[in-house]
Amino acid sequence: MMEDNELISSILSAADIAVLKRLGPGNYITIGEVPRFYRELYPDDENGPCSAPWEYSDMLAFFLEDAEHFFSEKEEEGRYTSSVWQEDGVDEDKALLAQALITSKGKVITVRRFQDEYVERVKIMQKARESILEKRELSHNLERYKNISRHDKLTSLYNQAAFMEILQAEILNAVNTGACLSLLMIDIDNFKTINDTHGHLAGDAVLAAFGNILLSHLRGGDIAARYGGEEFAVLATNTSQSQVLRMAENLRKRIASYDFPTVKHVTASIGCTLYLPSEDIKEFIQRADFALYDAKRSNKNNVKIR
Repeated sequence: MMEDNELISSILSAADIAVLKRLGPGNYITIGEVPRFYRELYPDDENGPCSAPWEYSDMLAFFLEDAEHFFSEKEEEGRYTSSVWQEDGVDEDKALLAQALITSKGKVITVRRFQDEYVERVKIMQKARESILEKRELSHNLERYKNISRHDKLTSLYNQAAFMEILQAEILNAVNTGACLSLLMIDIDNFKTINDTHGHLAGDAVLAAFGNILLSHLRGGDIAARYGGEEFAVLATNTSQSQVLRMAENLRKRIASYDFPTVKHVTASIGCTLYLPSEDIKEFIQRADFALYDAKRSNKNNVKIR
């Protein structure tokens, strides 16, 4: 046979209602299915939804104090009363909003109409809750749009604008700490031929696959971006000249051996360089570009460093 609490909880859940059940002074548990906004406003307890929301709200703390007064004080034998709560039968001439569940002693607790001051406070609390939820939703949307605006949709890599921000920050860090910083500029060989021969959809598929290669074969701290068109950039921290050359060569081989959709075989030229103290971001990028031009002029599908 279903326990009373289980029956009550199932009825409440079916009706999409949740209540706080009092176990003792200041000791409550949640029964039923709490709405989503409740869990957004108040952190969960160890065993489920927050059973002491007043700890996070002065307004709720006020109502808790009044409710506890109702349970602990007796106006006369057998009668409980407070400014908000009342026992069944008290002030029957006043309109009742709702009838609560039967208590363990068989008494019925009802809630009477709030006085104007309580109504106003509840309205304020409701507006505050709505404002919090609206701001949270806006924050979520802003973060989502910010994330979209920083990434290239086709390749899922950072776009050029985001990459330049990161590069500037890493250069500043290198200046302050003396850390090594390497830049790889990568260009897909004969990409125009791919588009002209197989169509732009095939070209887009190559770019998307290229992005996947970079994301899956670089170190966790490396930053990869679609720099423009078929050109890509990789920023590698804490790398010596021999390490960046090895990284670039491994990447070149991985690209050359990859089975690209439709076109199958694709190669790339890579230019790389190390950051030099006191140079600006433009000089850093330009030297990597010159190394890339060197690779292009040397029959492509190779790595050059400056």
